[in-house]
Amino acid sequence: MDIADQLETHAHQELDHALAVSKQLDYFGAYPVHEPKSVQVSEKNEDMLWFDLQAEDETVRNYRERIRQAQELGEFALAEVLQEIVRQEQDHQIDLATALGVVPDDRQRQGQGPGAASAS
Repeated sequence: MDIADQLETHAHQELDHALAVSKQLDYFGAYPVHEPKSVQVSEKNEDMLWFDLQAEDETVRNYRERIRQAQELGEFALAEVLQEIVRQEQDHQIDLATALGVVPDDRQRQGQGPGAASAS
């Protein structure tokens, strides 16, 4: 796997996700009122991959919650848009986890990542 090509693909997909969500926001006449979370950076390539994987983990958890909320409100079109985004985010998790040699599901990789070795 060429990780640079994968990351470039991920970047394009993230833009597509933002556009899909913005179309849904336009439909509802809603506009975000919060600040985006800051991005973790490091000089170490492996740490950067871990930070990206951890951000994907959090993103998937957040989208899953938004899908549940949309379904409870009967907003099935929104839920479907978000489900497709989650599918792609899980692909991102798989790519990053493969590059790091770990399992994609964050519930199964507790204690791994930057700082985990120094914490033991």
